Amino acid sequence: MLLKSLMKFALTRKQLVVFFCCIVISLFLLLSSYKAVISFTNLISPQQGVFLFLQDKGELVSGFTAEETSHLEDVRIVMKTIDYILYFLLLFISIVLIYYRKDKTFIREILLYGGISSVILTTLTLLSSLLLFNVVFTLFHQLFFPQGNWAFPADSLLIQTFPLEFFITISRNIFLLTLFLGILFILLGYYSKYVLRHRN
Repeated sequence: MLLKSLMKFALTRKQLVVFFCCIVISLFLLLSSYKAVISFTNLISPQQGVFLFLQDKGELVSGFTAEETSHLEDVRIVMKTIDYILYFLLLFISIVLIYYRKDKTFIREILLYGGISSVILTTLTLLSSLLLFNVVFTLFHQLFFPQGNWAFPADSLLIQTFPLEFFITISRNIFLLTLFLGILFILLGYYSKYVLRHRN
């Protein structure tokens, strides 16, 4: 009776690990895609100057108002926070993979279900963004910039430097890359299942 209870607990624990890994992998792929897209996006000269400031690699060029500068400082904090979250997620995934390294079947499940979760969540978010971009854009800024210093007139320097089309393109590329990585995880999960089956 005790043995059955322990086996049930072990199964429940593994299910919890898979559940958390699905969330972690989905977020990790999204943030990794964000970092990759930002790194490889072709920026015009004014945008490059702002990104150097956001990455603590240069001073902010003159011309921005106090409100715009305050918002960019908040953006810099958010970007740093995203970096820390990304490192934490990578550490979590690494610990799980190392701990269960001998359980190939379990690792396959993590890859497979993590990829499926990522594809589903990304698809839902992408569809929401395509259908209601302005709503999603507003909610995003209200969540990360609750102080409210993110709305500027259309003729402001910040909006002229980063028009809405810039964010639409960036968002699209992030979601598409996340979808690609999620599908890749699914394929890796199925491939590892194929390899395990033929080894046994």
